[in-house]
Amino acid sequence: MPETKKHAKARAKILGFSQSSVIKSDSGYFIVPKGITTSAGKKAYADCRAKGKDKVTCAKTAHSVNKKAKK
Repeated sequence: MPETKKHAKARAKILGFSQSSVIKSDSGYFIVPKGITTSAGKKAYADCRAKGKDKVTCAKTAHSVNKKAKK
């Protein structure tokens, strides 16, 4: 579920995520899982979540994109 930037940053701080884990998509902001480090992976995760897909599916997709972007 997309959030406002303020709410997402506050929730990320409470949960122990870095502020760079808060990524904007077309529909709002999302907190990206900690293992995804590249901007391409983060963007893929946020776009996937914006389309309404579940966290697990989006995380798998983002990890795949993250791995390819590191090469």
